[in-house]
Amino acid sequence: MDVPAVFRYTILVTSAAAMVLGILVMAGVLVPRNFPEHFGVIMGAVIFLYGAYRFAITYYRSRRRDEE
Repeated sequence: MDVPAVFRYTILVTSAAAMVLGILVMAGVLVPRNFPEHFGVIMGAVIFLYGAYRFAITYYRSRRRDEE
C-alpha cells in the first residue's frame, strides 16, 4: 500500500468520525450543561457538515485520479 492511499483512508476515517461527533453533539450527548439550549444543535450541524464535506472531497478527488 502506498503513502497516498494511507493518507486517503486516514482522512476518510477521520471525517466519518467528525460526522459521528456532530450527530452526538446534536443529540446532546457531548454538550456541556452550561451551553445555551440550541447552541449544541448548531455546533453539531457545523461539525457534521464539515465532516461530510471533507469525506466527499477526499472520496471523489481520489476516485477521479484513479480513473485517469
